[in-house]
Amino acid sequence: MSQDRTVKKIAVVGNAGGGKTALSRRLAHIHDLPLTHVDSIQFLQGMKIRPHKESIEILLAVEEQERWIIDGYGPLDIIEKRFAKADRILFIDFPLWRHYWWCTKRQIKNLWSRREELPPGCDEVSLEHTLKLYRTLWRVHKQMRPELLRIFSREHLKGKVQYVRTLKEWKRIAKEGL
Repeated sequence: MSQDRTVKKIAVVGNAGGGKTALSRRLAHIHDLPLTHVDSIQFLQGMKIRPHKESIEILLAVEEQERWIIDGYGPLDIIEKRFAKADRILFIDFPLWRHYWWCTKRQIKNLWSRREELPPGCDEVSLEHTLKLYRTLWRVHKQMRPELLRIFSREHLKGKVQYVRTLKEWKRIAKEGL
């Protein structure tokens, strides 16, 4: 496996259903890094949202560690600081149709088993949740993605960002690491 041993802090972001969690798990294994799922911080039992200030405090504590992979966004008012601290930023940027397709598959899979990165009692299997997920996909693609692309074009981040735009790239990283 070809891996960069100097990579100790990895931020993985992208729209829902892009395989962030699966890729983060593989990278945590390959690079022997502790993994934090933002969903496990932002959501409390029963899909309740943790208070904003608490989520920020927890994420900032993780970001202060010497080594980490953080899977997901979290509060947007601190994400740029995470990017500055990261050695590498993976931006999963598939075409929107793939995110919709993979989210649909995830929702079907949730009929039998919940996502393990979520706290207990977080049930995503409902028409209401699925419609909210689809609206979020659209909103992230139309509003958040352009903002992230602007952030990633900043000089201090240019060498850190790795864009994952094809399934072939995703699979290569999952197999080989960074």
